[in-house]
Amino acid sequence: MSTVPESRAARNTRAVLAMILSVAMLALVDGIAKIAAGEGMHPFMIAFFRNLFGLIAMLPFFMRVGLARMKTTRLRMHLARGAFHTMAMLCWFTALTLVPLAEATAMIFITPIFASIGAVLIMGEGSRLLRWASVAIGFAGMLIILRPGVADWNIGALLLIFNAITIAGVKLMIKSLSRTDTPVTIVAYMSLTLTVFSFLPALFVWQWPNPWLLFLLASMGGIGTVAHVIQTYSYRDGEITLVEPSSYMRLVWAAAVGYVLFGEVPGIWTWIGGAVIAGGAILLLRDEIREARAARTAPSGTIST
Repeated sequence: MSTVPESRAARNTRAVLAMILSVAMLALVDGIAKIAAGEGMHPFMIAFFRNLFGLIAMLPFFMRVGLARMKTTRLRMHLARGAFHTMAMLCWFTALTLVPLAEATAMIFITPIFASIGAVLIMGEGSRLLRWASVAIGFAGMLIILRPGVADWNIGALLLIFNAITIAGVKLMIKSLSRTDTPVTIVAYMSLTLTVFSFLPALFVWQWPNPWLLFLLASMGGIGTVAHVIQTYSYRDGEITLVEPSSYMRLVWAAAVGYVLFGEVPGIWTWIGGAVIAGGAILLLRDEIREARAARTAPSGTIST
């Protein structure tokens, strides 16, 4: 029985829908984190149990691929990546207790902008006019959300900025690690290091969760892990120029979760700023894809500027 090859449009549609589903699940994870914090669970504890249950959810996968895939010559980089990622998570879960969910989510979108700056200054990537225009647009969007001099800044806003900067550093480390290590190796060390490193600060605020909190925390780990797996398939099956912009639906889902669970109503500046940041990030993405395609098609010995 012959099978009809799936069309590119069908694959892209499935990938976009998968991305929309995954960011909805991540918004739900953030909502559960806010519920747990409202029940008295410290953000450091939330981060640890999120990582612990996420690691447990990944164990069957790690057992199937075998310990041999854990071999690496860049253990220090994996440890540094884990430390940076842990700091980012601690900032994120703490900020969720201080900032409306939609506003916090909108600030996530600034991460590619910081990553682009780091790629130029640290990794020596090309400094193009369009790239810096994208950076400027992203910062403008951030300022629209924060409105310095108009809105009151709090520690939550600063934590969100630090989270974005730190995650940008993590993305650059992953880019470096991907040159030598397989995705399985990178994910395995991420799961292990996040669990171990987040356990240390959790010790200083330790409290045993009651059954209800334990259920919430386990749900976070399971839902978050499934969401990231779905994202992996989304990037695999679809064109990134379609898949990546659809990830900004996370702001809509975050607004819905914040409204239903906490009665939060995002202000107009959050929507405008989030849209501006997303526009700058999408412009940056398209420019990088164009440059990558040009590099692949350029004759040997040609240097693109």
